Amino acid sequence: SGINAEYGITNNLSDNTRIKRKSLVPEIKLHLLDKTCPWYYKRNVPELANDPFWSVFWPGGQALSRFVLDNASIVKGRSVIDMGCGCGATGIAAAKSEAKVVLCNDIDECAIEAVKINFMLNKLDCPSLSTENLLDSVDLLNIENSTIFLGDMFYDETIAKKIVSWCLKYTGQRNSIFIGDPGRWGLDFIRDHISQVAEYQIDDEDCDEFRTVAVYQFKC
Repeated sequence: SGINAEYGITNNLSDNTRIKRKSLVPEIKLHLLDKTCPWYYKRNVPELANDPFWSVFWPGGQALSRFVLDNASIVKGRSVIDMGCGCGATGIAAAKSEAKVVLCNDIDECAIEAVKINFMLNKLDCPSLSTENLLDSVDLLNIENSTIFLGDMFYDETIAKKIVSWCLKYTGQRNSIFIGDPGRWGLDFIRDHISQVAEYQIDDEDCDEFRTVAVYQFKC
């Protein structure tokens, strides 16, 4: 049964988050959790049953969003996939930069609901949405001539190796793949496959363990 109908999740997210802009990407407004929100201190509500990664605008996502807004040609007129999209900010940046179609993908249904309200907040039409685990898909997906973004996903060796295998499958089909990350250790497992294309300073009290964040392009 759908989580939306049971919990009224969209209204709950709107009512229990704070609308914020981050200094690196002031063009985008997002519903986020911070210490001023009652939900910040709770874990006994259904929407927080999984770790609410969607509730933070992580550094890698900030870097990718900034990079897209500053380099609109990488998405203009192209199909875009925001994998592990969380709050959907990179997809929003792509939509603002005239992407032909945007797919926001996250395995957490709450993230997908956050994407809906964040696109609405930024006066954009709702993107295509998916909760499929694309990294574990056995069948070859019909992905070509697309720009693909992966932000803040390199938190351990297992996921890093999965991402490398996935990217190697799709990077040759006229796809461009960009990664945003502040230097988590999982990135060490893919350094031979990536080249840095941008770096930003970050000053964010919600992610205060990071001071720089970079964008990388996956090499064919």
